[in-house]
Amino acid sequence: MRAKQEQNPVQVRYWRVNGRQGYDLRIVSPKASVADYIAAVEGLDRSLLYRPYTDGDCLGCDHCCGGRLPLTSIDLPVLQQGLQELTDKKLPLPQLLTKYCRVRVQGRAVDITLRTDGEGYCIFLEPHLRRCRIYKYRPLICRTYFCCPLTRRAGDLRETIVNRGEDELVRYWLSLQSVIPAGVRRHDWGPTPFTGCGDFAEVSLQSLCPPELWRQLKYCEKKHGG
Repeated sequence: MRAKQEQNPVQVRYWRVNGRQGYDLRIVSPKASVADYIAAVEGLDRSLLYRPYTDGDCLGCDHCCGGRLPLTSIDLPVLQQGLQELTDKKLPLPQLLTKYCRVRVQGRAVDITLRTDGEGYCIFLEPHLRRCRIYKYRPLICRTYFCCPLTRRAGDLRETIVNRGEDELVRYWLSLQSVIPAGVRRHDWGPTPFTGCGDFAEVSLQSLCPPELWRQLKYCEKKHGG
């Protein structure tokens, strides 16, 4: 695992944030992808992190399984695979959006998230064991969340990836609408770095990041901080 992390163009550095042990990220190659980012975060050694809601083992902990859970365009077909394994039925993507996702429109803004139950938890959370029923196919927002401190740039990178991926999902959703909701403008949702990509390995981090964030992540050897 350590060798794989060292070869990853997205490098994890364990870092104290506000006095607690968390992590920072640096990007060592312009070819780094979202898949590299996910691998770096999933490879974190949980025993080295301050985690207020668990002793290190996520099994049975539902702290991150509720609230707003935004989706990216690549999450949708992955969820389709998970549901096929769970139900033995392959649901068309438009039906999956209708049945398992929630689309909120407020003015010109569109937000697409996983549906939640009456208590605000994800509908894929098994209510008794408190475990995800589609864990292997969970969305990016779930795969990259750890209840531990992280530096500002690491948090900004995660937020940027999720937001741009959701923008692309909104573009797909708009393409399905015969009537566009009042206030929403198609031209607000132009192509993104996720456009035409079917895998996170195809999405370049450099294409996603604003120039200042990219500079902070790629050239951070001498300047540190949360």
